Amino acid sequence: MKQNTYHHKNLKNELIEKGIEIVNECGLEQLSLRKVAMACNVSHAAPYSHFANKEELFLAMQLHITEQFTGILEETILKYEGETDFMVKFGKAYISFFMNKPQYFHFLFGQGSPEVDFSPEAGEGYKPFQIYKEQVLKRLEHTELTPEKKQDCVISLFAYVHGLASLVTMPNAKYDLGWENKLEDLITTLCVNG
Repeated sequence: MKQNTYHHKNLKNELIEKGIEIVNECGLEQLSLRKVAMACNVSHAAPYSHFANKEELFLAMQLHITEQFTGILEETILKYEGETDFMVKFGKAYISFFMNKPQYFHFLFGQGSPEVDFSPEAGEGYKPFQIYKEQVLKRLEHTELTPEKKQDCVISLFAYVHGLASLVTMPNAKYDLGWENKLEDLITTLCVNG
């Protein structure tokens, strides 16, 4: 009885997490509500109380990760806004989120489809990137850089931090000193202070 209550209470998140696992291990084409139900040890009909179809589950999986990631970035802004090493802490939060949950990075950027628009006039898009872009531009606000150069900084810094996140989530990438011990040093080499 307790197990059914557990599944009933947490089934949606469990289906999402198992879906991410299945996609990472077998590819998107292998994702189905039936397979996710089997992985969660529930009836084949159970997922339909949360998702109409595989596509809806897939979107929920992307949203699940994006909301957590956005939350971490927003918490970091609230906690460290105004500190001189803010961008280092912000970059570290970005990388650490995925270092702690590499399956999220592999799913989101390997199988998922977040739209990241790097155009200077880009409006609303992938929320974590929008938050990141706002923070970089805020720190460049009182510089003499042209708008084009500011946008170059946004892209370059994003490429660096996102690249480090990719590196630390690679299962075969080894580093004797430990990534968590070197993140701040690595970020500082290319970071804008402010």
